[in-house]
Amino acid sequence: MIDATKCVICGSNIRFLRKALVAPFLARRIWNRSPFFVRLVHCETCGFMFYTPRLDAAEENRLYADYRLQEYQQMRQSSEPWYTPGFNARLSSSESFEVRRQALCEILDEHIEKGRVKRVLDYGGDRGDLVAGLVEGAEAFVYDISGIPAVKGVNATGDPAGCKADLIVNSNVLEHVGFPREVVRQMILAAPPGGLIFVEVPCESPLERARMIRRVVQIGVTAIMRPALAVAVARPASLYMMHEHVNFFTEQVLTTLMRGCGCTVKAAGVYKVESPLGMGAMAWCLGTRDQ
Repeated sequence: MIDATKCVICGSNIRFLRKALVAPFLARRIWNRSPFFVRLVHCETCGFMFYTPRLDAAEENRLYADYRLQEYQQMRQSSEPWYTPGFNARLSSSESFEVRRQALCEILDEHIEKGRVKRVLDYGGDRGDLVAGLVEGAEAFVYDISGIPAVKGVNATGDPAGCKADLIVNSNVLEHVGFPREVVRQMILAAPPGGLIFVEVPCESPLERARMIRRVVQIGVTAIMRPALAVAVARPASLYMMHEHVNFFTEQVLTTLMRGCGCTVKAAGVYKVESPLGMGAMAWCLGTRDQ
């Protein structure tokens, strides 16, 4: 892990918000140890909230290898009783992707001229479900560290720049990574001058009321159904538990990130979306690589 003393989005000063507990599942999968404490912090300039210390690349790889496959699901359910095979399947179901794809299509149709995109790359898109058929007539690629085979109609690649994609899509990724600027910079380098880059992330806060209520319920269920974890999770720091989402974005934070990495922002916004976890919001930003 790498301690962050400045904001990992804009480089400004950060202040301590809460002591947080690393989720038992993360502690076991990444470090093979019991849960431990980290800090939830807030940027005084851009408003970004995140946990520190940060995951490094090797730790991210251990967490997301064979993501949501059987071994991942079973290990997670051993710590989180509600993470059943059925729940896991719903998170990556064709219906779930169709909802996300439709929202993305509406944004792209409004802000990108028809016929401009000949090749689209899903950067960090697991199997590439999101970009399969996303842009009519466009060749689709996916780049992901999980090593999972791509779906039919999508070409897996280990060389994002080699795809020469007119549009790079990054969806539901940046909330998981230790250093979002590095990921966005890598995408920009993979795009041609003037190439399009679309990024979207959950628009959420670790301090929102609904999240606190869900945490209380989860802590209670875990303590009852996984008694060995009761002492670890039944503490105030569990209310701000660090799980797979280690970053908390707003539209302002996302546009700050894109501009700071060398993008000209064409459009940005927030839309509502329903998921297996309930109704939520997504912040998005569409930019072009500066010449």
